[in-house]
Amino acid sequence: MKNFLKKASLLYLPLLTILIYSCSKDDPDGINEEEFISNVVISVTSPDGSLQTIDWDLSETNMETINLKANSNYSVGLSFENRSDPTDIEDVTLEIIDEADEHQVFFEFADVSVDVTSANNDTKVGSRGVLLKSVWNASSTGSGIVRVYLIHQPTNFNATNREGFGGFNDVSIDIPVSITD
Repeated sequence: MKNFLKKASLLYLPLLTILIYSCSKDDPDGINEEEFISNVVISVTSPDGSLQTIDWDLSETNMETINLKANSNYSVGLSFENRSDPTDIEDVTLEIIDEADEHQVFFEFADVSVDVTSANNDTKVGSRGVLLKSVWNASSTGSGIVRVYLIHQPTNFNATNREGFGGFNDVSIDIPVSITD
């Protein structure tokens, strides 16, 4: 029996060592945790160059409105930030661009008609646009809502509605929109 235990320990000791080292906390190939996003900053530049900035804090009730004029092209830019530590504000947008193949921005409008086209300058080489920069043009006056999504791991990048994209929401916010003449 003693001889059996000695042989078994010689066989299992290397396997136990491999198991212990393979589960090390310092493993560089660990799971990529999602970034925490506390704020969405929307920059809306009108044709005359004036800028409207909406800083949407996801932990608060926000009442800011995006103001547009009908039949005008507006440049719209999005950035995503982690402000959980005020001494170390992190621009999560850079990671979203680096992981462009895993993210998509989608805008869904209710009670207003706004055409959105990509400005296509938020890509890394060889990647499609995430839609962090776009051009908006409202065809008529009115007021409504734009739901802004940041979709993680979409399964269909060519969808025309939220359900069609698949994946899950990193961000989903509703922002009032007012369109005047």
